Amino acid sequence: MIITTDMLDKKVPSEIFPGRLDSATDLYIYTDKGLVLYNVKPTTWNVLYPFFQQNNKFTMNDFNVENKELTYKELIDIYKDIYTMQYEIEKGFDEERRKQVLIEEFDEIFGVNGTTISEKLDSHYELKYSKSQNIYTLYYLESYIANEINGIDKLLNQKVYQQEFLNLEECPIPKEINGVKLVDSLSLLNDTEKVDILKSNKIETIE
Repeated sequence: MIITTDMLDKKVPSEIFPGRLDSATDLYIYTDKGLVLYNVKPTTWNVLYPFFQQNNKFTMNDFNVENKELTYKELIDIYKDIYTMQYEIEKGFDEERRKQVLIEEFDEIFGVNGTTISEKLDSHYELKYSKSQNIYTLYYLESYIANEINGIDKLLNQKVYQQEFLNLEECPIPKEINGVKLVDSLSLLNDTEKVDILKSNKIETIE
């Protein structure tokens, strides 16, 4: 569940109050085949995602506050304070560093290089049940767009993960591709302005 602006002043229901904080930094890659998506853990999640940072990210598995009578805004403000102090200040992962490690991990996994980020597509908070952790988790999700990759055709033929392509001409976006569910956060692409931003950063492939 994406936390939208109209939810900020509402109280967080006690039955979904998070006991864990997590984050993800995504890399969106749009080509003439579509938006590139990956099934990173088919036996565990079986969900299609844009590429996302798995290492060096912010996570707190024992999040707990005495006062659980909080609005979504108050909960997010607590997250922001912890994230800023523990991740950005103490560990040095400011936005530029987060983008750097995202690219480094991406290049290493797929054996490509020269990847550059053009702009930030989106950032938001999401509250959902984490099946792998058996607990509700509050996520901070950032999405960046790659506009250049040396070896784009190698990427599009990689065998590391199951790979699918999302046709951005479809709106609203589908729930699944070839029987595999799309991650909930891709609903942000129902915003035509965000789709236009992706299209303006299309990476051409070599036939």
